[in-house]
Amino acid sequence: MIVEFIILLCIGALAGLLAGMFGIGGGALIVPALLMLLDYFGHGGQWINHITVASSLATIIGTSLSSSWVQNKNNNIVWSILKKMVLGCIIGTIGGSYMTPYIPGIWLKWIFIVFLIYTGSKFILKTGKVAKKQNSQATLLPNTIYIFIGGLIGVFAALVGVGGGVLVVPFLKKCGVDMRKAIGTSAAFTLPVALGGTIGYIIAGWNIKELPEYSLGFVYLPAVLSIMLASIPMAKVGVQIAQKLSINKLIRYFGIFLLLISVKLIVS
Repeated sequence: MIVEFIILLCIGALAGLLAGMFGIGGGALIVPALLMLLDYFGHGGQWINHITVASSLATIIGTSLSSSWVQNKNNNIVWSILKKMVLGCIIGTIGGSYMTPYIPGIWLKWIFIVFLIYTGSKFILKTGKVAKKQNSQATLLPNTIYIFIGGLIGVFAALVGVGGGVLVVPFLKKCGVDMRKAIGTSAAFTLPVALGGTIGYIIAGWNIKELPEYSLGFVYLPAVLSIMLASIPMAKVGVQIAQKLSINKLIRYFGIFLLLISVKLIVS
């Protein structure tokens, strides 16, 4: 139990750091790491993929609150755009998480593997463009577009257990939003994603009896609380690092890391 707790703290610390730096919620790291950990310690059984995704979303609540607080203090959140995407986001995450009991766990695993390969490749190939268009004028879209995009990202995030930041940041960049503000807005966007997805997973797994002890629906509370204990303070550190350093190399290294995780999941 102590070893498991220490590993969860390490996962939370690294996830919080990455979440603060890139506005991604931390699920890209938490999901594969937690999946391997729960499997090693024999938690979850046939529902292990659902528990992993649900628990990841729950941890993102704390991480997002922490990083969003600092991002807002640094004036890096575009509230006018964020407000328009939140409604679709909540609907999408609740709907997506409610669908998961009807989706085989192996499908969720492969959805996430594809997601990791795509995201990692994008990070590696696009790092040269990160610092460009910092002063470009943001393009305003109709409110229905923001709601629709928010909904799509919400469904996707609920299925793979991430905050959706890896989709929000590129979308906002396409709209001409400054990179740092795109990261800050993405960090805030992950909060309703995490809230909606967590609620959906609690409801979806409420009557399932084969879940581990101390579970709330599909949410495995011991893992969630342990990860949040480290991820919340480290998210603030990540935001401060992102404010002071160039993130091109860091994004490239993170992309390589995601590809390595995807390979590990494929062969496991």
